[in-house]
Amino acid sequence: MKNQLNNFKNTLKIVLCFSILALSVSCEEAFEFELPEAGSLPDNTLPTANFDYIPNAVNFRSIEFNNLSTESTNYIWDFNGLGSSTDKDPSFTFDAGEGIYPVTLTSKDANEASTTVTIEVEVVDKFVAIPVTINNGDFNGGSSGWSFDNFTGGTTSAFNASSDGSFTNYDGSDNGAKTKGAKWTKATSAGAYLSSNTRYAYQAITVSPTLTSPVRNVDYILEFEYAIKTPAEAAGVAPGGNRIYAEILNGHFADGADAVASTPIVQFIADEVKGKTGHTTVQQKFRANASGEVAIMFYAVTDVDVYIDNIKVYAAD
Repeated sequence: MKNQLNNFKNTLKIVLCFSILALSVSCEEAFEFELPEAGSLPDNTLPTANFDYIPNAVNFRSIEFNNLSTESTNYIWDFNGLGSSTDKDPSFTFDAGEGIYPVTLTSKDANEASTTVTIEVEVVDKFVAIPVTINNGDFNGGSSGWSFDNFTGGTTSAFNASSDGSFTNYDGSDNGAKTKGAKWTKATSAGAYLSSNTRYAYQAITVSPTLTSPVRNVDYILEFEYAIKTPAEAAGVAPGGNRIYAEILNGHFADGADAVASTPIVQFIADEVKGKTGHTTVQQKFRANASGEVAIMFYAVTDVDVYIDNIKVYAAD
């Protein structure tokens, strides 16, 4: 009997020990949390809320918002108590029409840190042309954004890469040295030197359309800088002179051959010879077509190296 009692006590002790051990492990798992990895830095960069806006090209009451917030993942818009949105770049129609409406944007990051900005949005019955952003307008990205997807009988290479661009940065500031640019040579020229190696720089853009009812003419400016080597720098003159063609095409084109064969809305011939470091700025006005779908195209006819840089399109005054 005494032995049975001792065996029972020993068994009970073993059961209690295992129970305590299991409880200990369970508690550790319950209160376990991940520590930062070695070398991790705290997230001290808080979100910053900001935005701008433009009226819709057709309905001035409809405002399209462009979210400029940084370090943010979630957004809450308050349109002066008239509506709200959690979209990144919403649009909102102020049915009451003209007036000033305070619009508030709250931007949050993944840690729920947030900042808020309120901007007075002016709704006015005045046409504002669609702003145009040129992809890789300074050619710092090489030929990115400037190539045809297809070119029947030709090449999709847009131009020769060059470090002999303008001394001016895209924002108009002085770089103090040459920037990157686009270049054409005799081997990549069109005109008398047309071949399967002829290169065309092309980029489709969207502008505000010209309307016939109601009548609304919409004008834009194509701006760019160019340079052509002098005879002292390189000998040779193409038939008709060394020159660069800048065109605004009437539509978007899937095949480069169709674009080249089309009749442009406007064509400018850049032929002032000032040397490879003597850039000339061109500001060529053009009228938008009825669809708003146009394209920029550059090419050259030349015996010597020619260059372009800093391509911009913006609404005319």
